[in-house]
Amino acid sequence: MDVLTQILTRLGRILGDPASLYNTGRTVSEVIKVPILGLAILLALVWRFIPRKTANVALIVLTLMATVNYSRWGPKVWVEKIDAYDLVHYYINAKYFDELGYYDLYPAAILADHSNGGPHFQEGTRYMAQDENGHGLKSIGHALRQGRRAKQNFTPERWEQFEHDILWLQRESDAMSDKLWRQMLQDHGFNGTPAWTVVARPLANMVPVEAVKLLGFIDVALLVGATLLVGWAYGRSTAWWLWLFLVTTYSTRWPVFSWSYLRYDYIAALISGMAMLKKGRPFVAGLFTGWAGAMRMFPLMWLYGPGMKGLIGLSRKHVDRKLVALALGTLVGVVALEGAAVVTMGPEQVKVHFDNMMDHNSAEQLSSRRVGMAMALPYEGPFGPKYVPPNIKRNKKRTEQVLGRRFIQPERKQKVAEQKPLRFAIAAGVMLLLGWGLRKSEDDEAYAFGFIPLFLLTTASYYYYVARATLIVLHAADLKKTRNQVGLVMLLLIEMFTNYAASVHGEYRVYLIGNVAWGLAIYTAVMMIWFVAESHLGRGGREAAAK
Repeated sequence: MDVLTQILTRLGRILGDPASLYNTGRTVSEVIKVPILGLAILLALVWRFIPRKTANVALIVLTLMATVNYSRWGPKVWVEKIDAYDLVHYYINAKYFDELGYYDLYPAAILADHSNGGPHFQEGTRYMAQDENGHGLKSIGHALRQGRRAKQNFTPERWEQFEHDILWLQRESDAMSDKLWRQMLQDHGFNGTPAWTVVARPLANMVPVEAVKLLGFIDVALLVGATLLVGWAYGRSTAWWLWLFLVTTYSTRWPVFSWSYLRYDYIAALISGMAMLKKGRPFVAGLFTGWAGAMRMFPLMWLYGPGMKGLIGLSRKHVDRKLVALALGTLVGVVALEGAAVVTMGPEQVKVHFDNMMDHNSAEQLSSRRVGMAMALPYEGPFGPKYVPPNIKRNKKRTEQVLGRRFIQPERKQKVAEQKPLRFAIAAGVMLLLGWGLRKSEDDEAYAFGFIPLFLLTTASYYYYVARATLIVLHAADLKKTRNQVGLVMLLLIEMFTNYAASVHGEYRVYLIGNVAWGLAIYTAVMMIWFVAESHLGRGGREAAAK
């Protein structure tokens, strides 16, 4: 009852003063997501037992409410606000990539700040330095020295423009603060792939920083377009379920759709690729997959299911032409974009980015914003011997004993590193079994499960977990099947928990990501077992098992 009481108390305050909702903050919107997701779960459970028209009306009303809530009950989210934190990385570094490369964003930003009456914000005493040896905290003095070296890469005119842009985002955009500036300087810098930079750089150079909000609408258009493609391929109700997920998932809390640019292009591409597979256009699906893969690398994992289908078919001397077309389309997309990156930026930058990401994903660089099976294994969570139900009224020390520490501690990072052989052994077993189970599935079904290798093999930041969208499409496409009903409910339950945890225990992110990781591990096991069981039945038996 503790959880319910806390949520109801917060909702009661909102209902007592509805005007307070107008242009409200993220905390309130996340509180409201909890009952919205609860109603969505109820709707998924009764979907096949109520008239289709009634179900669709309920879904549309719920999705529109969720969209307004994602907008924080006012127009500012869409038409005014930006995310200076993200734009410093993805607008500034893309625009000045020739001068900054992958290493010099923070030193140049610190130098520009100090050279113009700064530090404007409390920056702390250290920043996250980067070089060919990886990431490491260094002094601000080190940043200033490195910044002066980086300045030599600029012409006087470009440096003046750089100072103008970085100082506008820092001081005039009203989107930065002491806390955010200090946090940013200890982040991991610019991580856009060379292919992403090739696409983003001309856009950044075309749009002045004062009009950077215009770039944010690119992502909105891409996501709306992908959702419309799902409606075309799977039906309108599936598109509504997808959009409901996009505006309620914890993974899209940052960056908000219109606050930065080309941050959700890869998920729009994966969703579109899945829709194209459904409509029997595998080469076009491959082009979308190639875009996503070149832009973020990890989306190539969405070829895992189709790849396993193809390999098992080859072992039986059967060549699936659709899967060959999918692979060919992906290859064309990747080669075109990566080729453009190599030609315009040089092969060295491709290597630097790869090395940078390898270090970024090491156990030593883990943060409490990462999710993956690696975060589940060392976390006792609700299954641990010391667990008692969380209660925010406890004192801080007691709360930390129950929920875990706010940040990833060194001993947990060490445990993640030590468990790597075990983790990869489990991952290999699960992936082989899942691949075997998917061998008789439809191509788009196999494609949707690319999220599972991402969860099993990586520790991606929570915002990349919006990639669960392909699973939402898979399950929502046919809720008459028990398997899909169970899968959708499980995914929505995880979202409901994350929004609750962010609202009530927001500071204790280890608690949040640990339980999310366990929830996804359970989902993975259930789906793996289900598909393996279905694959061993005849067509009639598979349909009966799914139902």
